[in-house]
Amino acid sequence: MKQLRTAARIAMTKFSRILLRIRTFMASPWGLRLVLLLFVLQAVFLVFTVRIGTPPDEANHLQFIGYYADHSLSPFLDQQQPTYNLGDKTREADYLYHYGMSMVERILPLSHHVEILSIRLFSVLFGVLTFVILAKALRRLGLTGGVIAGIFLLLTNLPMVLLLSSAVNNDTLVWLAMSLGLLLLVRLWKRPTALDLIWLINLSLLGGLVKRTFLPLGMVFGLIGLAVLLRHRQQLWTELKRFNWHFAAALIVLIVGVGLFTERIGGNIVRYGKVVPTCEQVRGEAACYNFWVNVRARDLAKRAPEPQLAPPTFAVRWVGESFINVVDIQTQGWRHEVKPVRWLTPLLAWSLLAGLVYGAIYEWRRFRTNQQARWRVYIGVIALFYIAVQFMVNFTSYRHQHVFGLALNGRYILPGLLPLAGLGWFYWAKLLTRRPRLQVVLAVSIVLCTVLGSGLLMMLHNSQLRTG
Repeated sequence: MKQLRTAARIAMTKFSRILLRIRTFMASPWGLRLVLLLFVLQAVFLVFTVRIGTPPDEANHLQFIGYYADHSLSPFLDQQQPTYNLGDKTREADYLYHYGMSMVERILPLSHHVEILSIRLFSVLFGVLTFVILAKALRRLGLTGGVIAGIFLLLTNLPMVLLLSSAVNNDTLVWLAMSLGLLLLVRLWKRPTALDLIWLINLSLLGGLVKRTFLPLGMVFGLIGLAVLLRHRQQLWTELKRFNWHFAAALIVLIVGVGLFTERIGGNIVRYGKVVPTCEQVRGEAACYNFWVNVRARDLAKRAPEPQLAPPTFAVRWVGESFINVVDIQTQGWRHEVKPVRWLTPLLAWSLLAGLVYGAIYEWRRFRTNQQARWRVYIGVIALFYIAVQFMVNFTSYRHQHVFGLALNGRYILPGLLPLAGLGWFYWAKLLTRRPRLQVVLAVSIVLCTVLGSGLLMMLHNSQLRTG
């Protein structure tokens, strides 16, 4: 019996040392580098293995990019005719990504297949930059290297993050814009500079032209930028007098951004009374009759309306479906049979919720006296605001169409979910400050559950990811 107790103590000592080494390594710069390297390897692998057109909306993005490459060197389209996939694109609110990627097709003297793979690699780059910049922002909010590496290891193994980071899409640019905007806000809080302010305004103007879902964030960033300008105008004006090439580049982008935003968003509001006009408003009903939105509307009109859900019931179901679609991907070209373990999504969702609830208690005690705590709250509110906007869009669509699930996709909440997940992991670390070994055990357990129960392993078990 004594020998068993001795052996148990030795085993626990060795186990504790292993946990300490894991914690030390993940807190080092090499921990984050390893996480990002694993992410890149997985994403690049998917770039070359996933069938073209399978990821969410990839076929539509490719058609829009191809139309630009074949018809217009200018970003402004005049005579484009509506098609089933594209509808009207002459007054499309979000077109900059597709225009930029069309230059890849124009410049690369390669086969069409290789051009598509090259565009996919840009998504890998945007994904990596998102996490690099988000890490900088989170560090300024007081999150340690170990916390950042841990949550990034979990996030970069979520199927929706992996798939979008390896596919042709403009969602990854919204992640990047969100992360960059948060970093600029935190930098402006600590030390307002004219250069950071100009880039924040540029982001506010151009982000919505990349993807319209960024427009609410652009409004928030723009209003905060205006408040910084009014509060520190004398200091900022003094900095502007020290003109250099950094200011020149930022101001050139600002002039271009104002012009593009005015032409597209301002022009749409003046001509059509809305930011995103319908195909019929621009081209007429006859030309847009076979556009997929109208085809779907005619099909839905033939169906009996679903029983109307009360707003609280809709909200609960919406949250559940959104989280499920981040951990699993049942969408468009990839509806698969091999799914994550059923308990994984509730585990991740409730863990995040519990972390944020404790975070509210944790920050309540520090909000008035600690500026870092205030900014963690502000960043959390901005992220929640973004998710709330997506909810309102879906709820408005539901009240109009009476069909649950239209335009409901977990990828739309990811820009808000990424910083929230970082904060949630931080609050869990604070909750378990006095139990470092338990911290590491829980962190390793939840990451292993994600990697083994979902992630790339789950995706590879579905052959239709490669065959359609």
